[in-house]
Amino acid sequence: MKLPIREARSARDVALSRALIEEYAAGLGIDLRFQAFDEELGSLPGRYAPPLGRLLLAGPPGDAVGCIALRPLAPPARATRCADDVWSRFAAPVGEVKRLYVQPRARGTGTGRALAVSIVDAARAIGYRTLCLDTLERMSEARALYASLGFRTCAKYYDNPLDDAVYYSLAL
Repeated sequence: MKLPIREARSARDVALSRALIEEYAAGLGIDLRFQAFDEELGSLPGRYAPPLGRLLLAGPPGDAVGCIALRPLAPPARATRCADDVWSRFAAPVGEVKRLYVQPRARGTGTGRALAVSIVDAARAIGYRTLCLDTLERMSEARALYASLGFRTCAKYYDNPLDDAVYYSLAL
């Protein structure tokens, strides 16, 4: 079952995105305040808006079973020694992939892969030269998906307090 992928442009699509991202966060079972999560939700599409961002949905018009987002990423103002070394290896401009989520009712349908491929394609079209993302060690399916798309593990590129975070980058 191949579901259509679309940009979240209408108020309805932004509301669907918000609901999916909230569902995603609830399923993680961790506090995302260190990522300014409440501000992100309150300002959607926020940094995910064009021209440098994208907020994509999977599903028929008026409904959505999955989402993914892209935003510009700049080196942290006070980079850690480790992050300084990582940032020197990234070709600018750099985008960050966020919030890949597929509802249980659509898992196993290729929706996650379609969303991820679409966001990589969007990043190339925007002109990003590097994509970064982070996920959790326990998210083995997501990690396998990213690896299958050419993402490789990299050192920590921002200040994330979670011990089980895994970082990836992809040269475009």
